[in-house]
Amino acid sequence: MLRYIAFFILFCITLFANEIEVTVIYGDYTPSKVVTTTYKDGTTALELLKQVCVVETSTKGKFTFVRSIDGVKSEVGKMGWFYLIDGESVHKMAENYILDGAKSMIWILKVEACY
Repeated sequence: MLRYIAFFILFCITLFANEIEVTVIYGDYTPSKVVTTTYKDGTTALELLKQVCVVETSTKGKFTFVRSIDGVKSEVGKMGWFYLIDGESVHKMAENYILDGAKSMIWILKVEACY
């Protein structure tokens, strides 16, 4: 009986979790990190990133910026962390973007477009 209960619990967890591939591109010389994981409905992009990486953020006004992923830091006005969901830019702060059925999330350290 206990075996059936454990199976049912595992089935329910799997049923209500979404699978996603998270990729982090650290820059020119650091290898990328690729992790396949799951998330629950209502999870934000920032929450998921914090589940798979060591993340440092800073707040400016009402905005939260990712400043470091796994020790690789952004440089204000030069290089910044940007993210894509299912290959598309979402134009929202990661703390506000709800992963609604997303299958991939990519974080990239790249030259900032605006200063």
